[in-house]
Amino acid sequence: MPRCLLPVLLVFFVLTSLCFMPVVSAQDTGSRGLLNKLNELKSAVRIEANEMERRERDKLTIARGDVRIHMENRILNADEVELDEVQEVIRARGRVQLIDGASRLEGDRLEYHYRTNMGVMYQAKGAIPPATTFQGVEIYKEGDRRYRLVDGSFTTCRICQPESGGVDWEIRAKEAVVEQDEYLEAKSASFWIRGLPSLYTPYLIYPIGPRRTGFLIPKVGTSSLSGFTYRQPFFWAIDESQDLTLTGVYRTKQGVEGQATYRYILGPEAGGFVEGRVIQDRRSEAQSEVRATITARHDQQWNPELSLKGDINYVSDRRIQRRFSETPSDLRTANLTNSRVFLTQMWPNYGLQFLFDDTRTLEPSTNDSRLSRLPTLSLSAFPQHLFGSPVLLETQLSGTYLQRKETPDSGRADLFPKLSLPWRLLPWATMTPSVGFRETVYTKRADGGAAGGTSRELFEARNELQARFFRGFEVGGTSVDRLVHLFEPHLSYWFINTVGQQRILQFDNVDFVSPQNRVTYSFTNRLLAKLKEADGSIRTHEFLSFSLSQSVNLNPQTRTFSDLFLNALTPERIDQAVREVTTRSLGNGFSQVQERRFSNLVADLRASPLRDLTFYGVTAFNTERNRVDGIEAGVRVAYPEYGRVELAHSFIRGGGLPGVFSDRETSGIIGRLLLTPLKNVAINYLGRFDPRRDVSRDVSLENNVVVTYATCCWMVGLHFLNRSEVPGRSGSENSVEVFFELLTGGAPPPPERGAQYLRR
Repeated sequence: MPRCLLPVLLVFFVLTSLCFMPVVSAQDTGSRGLLNKLNELKSAVRIEANEMERRERDKLTIARGDVRIHMENRILNADEVELDEVQEVIRARGRVQLIDGASRLEGDRLEYHYRTNMGVMYQAKGAIPPATTFQGVEIYKEGDRRYRLVDGSFTTCRICQPESGGVDWEIRAKEAVVEQDEYLEAKSASFWIRGLPSLYTPYLIYPIGPRRTGFLIPKVGTSSLSGFTYRQPFFWAIDESQDLTLTGVYRTKQGVEGQATYRYILGPEAGGFVEGRVIQDRRSEAQSEVRATITARHDQQWNPELSLKGDINYVSDRRIQRRFSETPSDLRTANLTNSRVFLTQMWPNYGLQFLFDDTRTLEPSTNDSRLSRLPTLSLSAFPQHLFGSPVLLETQLSGTYLQRKETPDSGRADLFPKLSLPWRLLPWATMTPSVGFRETVYTKRADGGAAGGTSRELFEARNELQARFFRGFEVGGTSVDRLVHLFEPHLSYWFINTVGQQRILQFDNVDFVSPQNRVTYSFTNRLLAKLKEADGSIRTHEFLSFSLSQSVNLNPQTRTFSDLFLNALTPERIDQAVREVTTRSLGNGFSQVQERRFSNLVADLRASPLRDLTFYGVTAFNTERNRVDGIEAGVRVAYPEYGRVELAHSFIRGGGLPGVFSDRETSGIIGRLLLTPLKNVAINYLGRFDPRRDVSRDVSLENNVVVTYATCCWMVGLHFLNRSEVPGRSGSENSVEVFFELLTGGAPPPPERGAQYLRR
């Protein structure tokens, strides 16, 4: 640096120091006290503003202009704020906004105790996610989650309806308390719809969260058989892991009903429910007017290997489920009711199951029959190498005590070990021969003879040949990258020796095993596509699956079969085929019938050519009589913006003569429809039809229609049911039920929401 510049710089430094020294002193004397006080408050509040003033004598800090105060997880915004350190109060004015976690309060003026998180806001409104909003002349914040409203209103509609317009519904009250995620408690309350008063009550509790104690909205309806119906539920949130819903039902023509549903969660892997109904049926055709049902489910997984499952279903009589229109459709059409409790323990090579089982027939046209397995103990040894050799050993062992109304009680033990040797003939073909021996022992005989128990010994041999061929086709399209065609032929031979089984009590499918000397073949074609996803990944989609299968009996004879076995035969089964017209009952639970050489030719087609189009079909064709004996088919078509349609058809040809096949004939169509013709409007439909009925009669068995209108905060619906047949009553039934729901989720429910009323 040149020496001539050094004196100049020294002079300049001295002059600037003298100029700034008075300013610094003024700031120290005028503002240092404010800065010190703000530092003392820093643990509680942090203030940001355009202008701040400190009044030391009053212990008061005043902030003006875009004031923002941070208090831990709370933020206060206002035009002007006074902070009183003595009373620990903040007084805010002008565009006041208090943000406390997820909740928010806005108003003209606020007096707020920042240490206790309590205060009052005037001409205020508040919001609690996801959709709760409220307003009042005064809103008192009485803690972290509690608000008290004076001359206020409450709604969940504002989240989707603009501030400038009205809301679909709101509750107005002289005084109300909002407990965040809990409930609204209001005194002298009125319910308003689109600005019109609709209901007044001196006291109201409305649950805000998903599980809050209180009365739920009632449902009303009318039925040609039950008369006017009123249904009032009460929900009790016992604690976070259990709740109870009590419902009273009054029917002017049939009587009263009480319902109770208890739900529980015992842990991350344990939970269930118990549901009961007690019904007074003044129109009962039985001796007692009181009917009851009990349903219970329990699922518990102690660890990946040990689990307990329970499914209990009790009905006091066989017609109760069919009697009342509000019974779900699948229960009204059920032929059986089954209760099961089973405990399962799994190991790498073994499985143990302890089972209690009880089954009862519900079909009014048949005799009341019940089968109980109390209990059953089953041990399974999965295929594993025998002494390190290529031979695989697997075993099934079970023991049970059986009770059936038509037969004496009996114990049964069943042992079935099997040896198999998988053998890869070629890279694309595998042959698996196997042999097994089955011993079944009973403590009672069918004739009840003095000799006591009996046994059955069976020998089984199989040989299966499987092959797999495939070929890929490169497509390289925008959505389809590659196609793969799989062809899987299968050929097997099956032999089971013939033994007399009429001495054996018939309880279930274990007690009669059909003799076999049969060759079975099948061909399966599958078409797979490798689809390109938007994120660049590849997804495998099965476009088409088609198979043909049939069996050939090498030595068809006229044999004696258990009636239980014959009743269980369906057209698509190829393990046995008989000529129904040759059936001759022996009167002891057995019948003689002639076997067919060829079983039905069964074709199975499943296809999903488009994302929103799926169909399936199983057809059993009788090659001996050139006719279709059974069909099971369905199709599902969806259009995302307008809904979907599902149709399913089932047909089984009957025997044509009295006997075990006389009641087998069935033909039914089930249709489901979801239609969204307008915004917020959804139509759900479920129908059952019987094409076999005379054309002079209505082929419709049941029509369920639920029409709903829903927004983000409420849903109203109408459920109409027509059914042509009611057990124990002549004529049809028409019923209508109206329901209303207030929603708190902040978004419109899906169109499928109304379908729950088709099952309730």
